[in-house]
Amino acid sequence: MASQPRPKVLMFDIGGVCVVSPFQAILDYEIQHGIPKGYINYAIRELTPNGAWHKLERGEIPNDANFMRGFKADLERPEIWAKFQRERLGVKERSRVPPVPTIDAETLYWTMMSTARQPDPYMYPALKRLKASGQYKLAALSNTTIFPDGHEYNVVGPDDVRHIFEIFVSSAHVGMRKPNRDIYELALKLIRERWGHDIAPHDIVFLDDIGENLKTAKSLGIRTIRVVLGRTNEAVKELEAVTGLHLLEEQPPTAKL
Repeated sequence: MASQPRPKVLMFDIGGVCVVSPFQAILDYEIQHGIPKGYINYAIRELTPNGAWHKLERGEIPNDANFMRGFKADLERPEIWAKFQRERLGVKERSRVPPVPTIDAETLYWTMMSTARQPDPYMYPALKRLKASGQYKLAALSNTTIFPDGHEYNVVGPDDVRHIFEIFVSSAHVGMRKPNRDIYELALKLIRERWGHDIAPHDIVFLDDIGENLKTAKSLGIRTIRVVLGRTNEAVKELEAVTGLHLLEEQPPTAKL
């Protein structure tokens, strides 16, 4: 990618890229409660696109007790648990499938949201340096949820990563979510309207931590950088190669909102 022309626009996912990944909170919950690693994400993916989580991320349902009940029911579906046991753990006899774990969906959700309020110690300083340089247009494209009215997380603090971006495409506010093509097309439309209709997909580099999301971007001609859980410093190094700027803090300070 370093041999390609410099991009005009850098577009970022938020969770797992600009802030600490909510996947870390899921993994911690699984370990704490003796749930096989990967089960919760597996269950969420199995219900795409009609699970409670997906509806919340498209803004189709309110973030309330009904969502929490639906989310819990989705994560505790016996048929999905049995399929996970069969496909991932090799438990083929139904009589040997252990009981479905009880999952406190509300605790899980709010732990995920709390974790994702912590700026990533490598990417966040890099974002501030990118913005200060003035050399690149910065956009965000993220699957999001809308917090209940009056919740403290609705307050945008001075160090909130959202201040970095001139364009912020939030799934729950536009009624679409990654990896569906329509939300990328919307992002491209907004980018061109704001920064020039001559901007082509290959003028954009998109950073995300989920392969499916990057696959859709690539299908549109957008260049991509994969951000690996716990290795955002490597993604920042790739950004340095793409932009020609020094962005990485080898010993980053702890950043808090």
